[in-house]
Amino acid sequence: MSIGTASGHTLEDIRRRNVSAVLALVHGDGGLSRAELTRRTGLSRSSVATVISDLELAGVVRQEAAPPATRVGRPSPVVIPTDRFLAVSVNPDVDGVQVALCALGGRIVARTFRPSDRVVTPSEAAAMTADAVRELQTTVPDSRLVSLCAAMPGRVDKAGEDVVYAPHLRWRNVPFASMLQEATGIPSRVAFDAAVGLTAERHWGAARDTDDAVYLYGGPGGIGAAALVDGRILQGANGGVARLGHLLVAPDGPVCSCGNVGCLTTVVSSHAIATATGAASVALADLRTALAESSAPYKTGVLDRQLEHVATAIRIITNIYDPEIVVMGGFFGLLLEQGDGAIRRRLSDETISALRSPARLVEPRLGESQLLAGASDVAFAALLRDPLGFTALEAIA
Repeated sequence: MSIGTASGHTLEDIRRRNVSAVLALVHGDGGLSRAELTRRTGLSRSSVATVISDLELAGVVRQEAAPPATRVGRPSPVVIPTDRFLAVSVNPDVDGVQVALCALGGRIVARTFRPSDRVVTPSEAAAMTADAVRELQTTVPDSRLVSLCAAMPGRVDKAGEDVVYAPHLRWRNVPFASMLQEATGIPSRVAFDAAVGLTAERHWGAARDTDDAVYLYGGPGGIGAAALVDGRILQGANGGVARLGHLLVAPDGPVCSCGNVGCLTTVVSSHAIATATGAASVALADLRTALAESSAPYKTGVLDRQLEHVATAIRIITNIYDPEIVVMGGFFGLLLEQGDGAIRRRLSDETISALRSPARLVEPRLGESQLLAGASDVAFAALLRDPLGFTALEAIA
């Protein structure tokens, strides 16, 4: 029986809170020493030892010897997540469906891609996901799949249940979470792909050391973006904040699906890069190879225009969100590789005089894993909130 404390919390409440706090730190860093966990939580060494023991018994973490010490004294063991509990991450796009199994800490354990030569329907995407999950699960027979999150190239509702509008997939008001759950038998949610990409870079990548960042992601289905301001990823009233693909950058450009003219997503795309370079497809690997090999004059002209539009967008972004860094994901990373100097020249102090300096442009450290790793963070929410309660229920099931 729990004993109430003076503050109204029971000892069991405090235990659960401490276990959750320790696991969240291990998850956010991918692994931490016991000494560092003690320092960050403010708990006593004995309390941290008890929490780690509880998590080990539940099969959530393990301890391993620290690397050779650089200072006097016995090194503290490192606490890292196990592969006992895995999340399923899904990313449907116009070229097919990516599916991965991820451990705590954003580590991808197994992944596969189901290509499609046409835009898939929600039912087809759910069926492809279920087939991929069955295949991947055979590689980790001793692991439990705890939850699933689909990173969507479009707007989702704040409850994480419906795809409100994914224009390039041509999906509107689709109850995709319930469709995935029915197809796979795994509790499922949906999330906006750029938001989970920024979450991943916030935990494990380029945005770890800042509270102010904007994330741009360019995929085969268009452009996504998310904004981290004062340490919080913005959502907005309907989950539609930071729709930066719809910044006006080309007043003489084409009409966008949103009804405006010259939106960023209409003039900067993987398809334009592929056409200019003769790439075999819009996959990042093919685009990178084509950019490295192509010397066609057409390529130069197209890239110049793409870089100009990107620089215009970043100037607007800087004035709206005042970020310390702009993380350039997907094909934006390729454009940064090709035209780093050209973009930076367009972002000189003279062009952003209201601020002391322009934002730093960086590539994501997680590469093409960012969306899948970020989706796993959403999928692990219940486990992170109450690790011992969750694993106890899993054991009963």
